[in-house]
Amino acid sequence: MRKLTALLLATALMVGLTIGCNSNAGEEETNKEIKRVGMVIKIKPEYIDEYRKIHSASNAGVRDLLTKAHMHNFSIFLHQLEDGNWYEFGYYEYTGDDFEADMATLDKHPRNIEWLKVCDPMQVPLEGETGWAEMEQVYFNQ
Repeated sequence: MRKLTALLLATALMVGLTIGCNSNAGEEETNKEIKRVGMVIKIKPEYIDEYRKIHSASNAGVRDLLTKAHMHNFSIFLHQLEDGNWYEFGYYEYTGDDFEADMATLDKHPRNIEWLKVCDPMQVPLEGETGWAEMEQVYFNQ
């Protein structure tokens, strides 16, 4: 129970920090509802350096594909909890009109498929999950 509490506390902190640091300018201009997504997954410790490297600013990776899928302010944080495991905490804002269609298009893109072939083996889904676990948003400071 303590491990779960620590994980939830760390998750809430990371999401809160991320959300608090984002600009709302685009939201005010369009009056469009933004879908805010927080997510979590474990990362194998032996891949942390490689994971940081492939996500560095010098590696474009799939950034343009995320933007085309209307995913903005995509951020990933790494943190080791007291249970000894390393976790990735992700956050993004979806600004499109058809989330399912945009995610389906992204899922089929050959470059995204290749990207996931590199990243997926580095990660360990939480129990009961098959990939990133989406988190419940409980607070947003507008």
